[in-house]
Amino acid sequence: MRYPTSQKELLSEVRGDRTKTDFAEELGIDRSTLSRYESEELGASTKVLNYCLRAIAARSGQTGEGESLGTVAQALSLTKRAVGLLEQAAAKN
Repeated sequence: MRYPTSQKELLSEVRGDRTKTDFAEELGIDRSTLSRYESEELGASTKVLNYCLRAIAARSGQTGEGESLGTVAQALSLTKRAVGLLEQAAAKN
């Protein structure tokens, strides 16, 4: 698995073969907003970025590559944990 290094790559990797309409609905945003995110005309919301980071982290764990990926797997694990903590903090506010 190649890891995304930009917002465009992150969204594209997580969307996969789904249509923009289907993926936008899953994210709770308009298709036009997703298009603007994917073209990097607009910065994606924290909610969307967190969703995508969680999806990438989950895929990394599901592939059984965790141990062989070493540093990347650790970084994704920490990112997943950080996302959870941020969501907990946001829920309290």
